[in-house]
Amino acid sequence: MSTTIAAIGTALSNSGISIIRISGKDSLNIVKKIFKSGNNLRKNSIVFGKIIYDNEFIDNVLVSYFQAPHSYTGEDVCEINCHGGTQITKQILEIVLENGARLAEPGEFSKRAFLNGKMDLSQAEAVINLINAKTQTETRIAAKNLEGNLSKKVKELREELVELMAKIEVSVDYPEYDYEEVEPTSIIELLDKKINEINNILKTYEHGKYIKNGVNVAILGKPNVGKSSLLNNLANYDKAIVTDIPGTTRDIVEETINLGDIVLNISDTAGIRDTDDIIEKIGVEKSLKILEEMDLVIYIINGEDGISKEDFEILSKIQNKGLKYILAINKIDVASKNVLNGILDEIKQNELNDPIFISVQENKGIDKLKDEIIKLFNSNDLDYAHELIITNERHKDLLKKSVDYLNDAKKEISLGQPIDIVSIYVKKATKTLGEIIGADVTEDIISKIFEKFCLGK
Repeated sequence: MSTTIAAIGTALSNSGISIIRISGKDSLNIVKKIFKSGNNLRKNSIVFGKIIYDNEFIDNVLVSYFQAPHSYTGEDVCEINCHGGTQITKQILEIVLENGARLAEPGEFSKRAFLNGKMDLSQAEAVINLINAKTQTETRIAAKNLEGNLSKKVKELREELVELMAKIEVSVDYPEYDYEEVEPTSIIELLDKKINEINNILKTYEHGKYIKNGVNVAILGKPNVGKSSLLNNLANYDKAIVTDIPGTTRDIVEETINLGDIVLNISDTAGIRDTDDIIEKIGVEKSLKILEEMDLVIYIINGEDGISKEDFEILSKIQNKGLKYILAINKIDVASKNVLNGILDEIKQNELNDPIFISVQENKGIDKLKDEIIKLFNSNDLDYAHELIITNERHKDLLKKSVDYLNDAKKEISLGQPIDIVSIYVKKATKTLGEIIGADVTEDIISKIFEKFCLGK
């Protein structure tokens, strides 16, 4: 199988331009077979010419050539910039493949960049985060990690731990020499310092995961309280069916919207009530089960009817699960003042969150509801432009694992264990940190990361 790979590097659609990317030792030779120009291809240059195949003109193109190791992959790379039609793009790719390249696997260009030392594993993951970013904040964080923010910090952490291991090994292996003795107190001080540094990074994940994955929001409440109307209002179009008939929504309706720099994955659920309708009953069961996956619940109460025993039962379940929730009282445009005051009194007596009064019909209180969501999930303490923020679950798990190993090392010291036993756990922590940047990682993990990439990247 050819070691030279090729793929379309742009979206396959009718557009102004498309790019076919080729990487590997035969990339230049392949291009020379099919590209005709009055100028010779030179490294780090772009040349205008024609694709000719079987003596037939195919397209006018621009071809760029980057000589190894000064390219994205670290190999010889050629890129053919052709007109952006889907058919012509696919035709040129097929010609490239027929002349000695093979079709690249998803993420194979970036995988080669990693294997050739052009980027580490955390930077490669930042590439896919940058491509998939849904907000400016997510883009900034991905760009910083692509630049090497996380890599630099991980390398600093590992460097001090490796230095500690070296001192321990010298004191154990060469006790007869007059080296500086490694005191348990100094080891604990260093371990505490590293644990605090890692924990400070870990604290950013709670918010970082919302930036990357979005906030999972469920709209809950009894039938006909305005759940679907609220979803439609937030989405700015009629996503869910709205009628005056209770039980219209029988399954979960999902929509993703942007609220400032926060992405909301909203689920409109079936109205919760006792019912003999089999389909509606399944919908109610789904509504309750979905709580396990939610970051936030917007619970709506009908301002006309007041708050009921069923409302308190569901709110109690939400509180017992420790979920964040916003209590919204809808239909204030038609509700009586006495009923609204009664609802407010019962909410206070049962120590529930202060409610937000809204009218979806008249678009009242919706901005206040949005502000409350932003307040719950937007951290003003984080400096997105400069601070190291992690959004990747793999990074979070490895950082936490390294802290556990360092705590194990501290425990061994407190138990009076020999210093070489302590070194075992420090070494494990160092290895775990190395997995973040790819210094110590298996081929399976590498393949799993890059298979998430698109073709041509």
